[in-house]
Amino acid sequence: LFPPHKHIYQTICHFLLQRPVFDFHDVPMFYGMFCSSDLYFKQDQNWLLEILCVAVRDEIDYKILTRRHVLPHCFSQISCHNLDKHTLKLINKLLRKVFSIKSVKVQNDLADLGITAID
Repeated sequence: LFPPHKHIYQTICHFLLQRPVFDFHDVPMFYGMFCSSDLYFKQDQNWLLEILCVAVRDEIDYKILTRRHVLPHCFSQISCHNLDKHTLKLINKLLRKVFSIKSVKVQNDLADLGITAID
């Protein structure tokens, strides 16, 4: 998964070893990694965003993101004054993936939030 010398190795292994079953209907460790106060919080946050960018494909994935309030957290990061360009690029990529989901529910939910397109 990761070489043991990487910072994230201990975090991921601890998570995987403390649960007998992996829940595929959840965004594991989202709050812990996205809202971390750890010294390596930016690495954790970007790693998680990269995984989400690859993982989001359909309405089921969108529902999982919605249940964990992932999109509002991403939107709140956009307004932060210390957001770096790489993280902004990953957030935009994730939002584009969500917008690419061809689902009436997804489009209606986004329209309810006042979001109609991402430039």
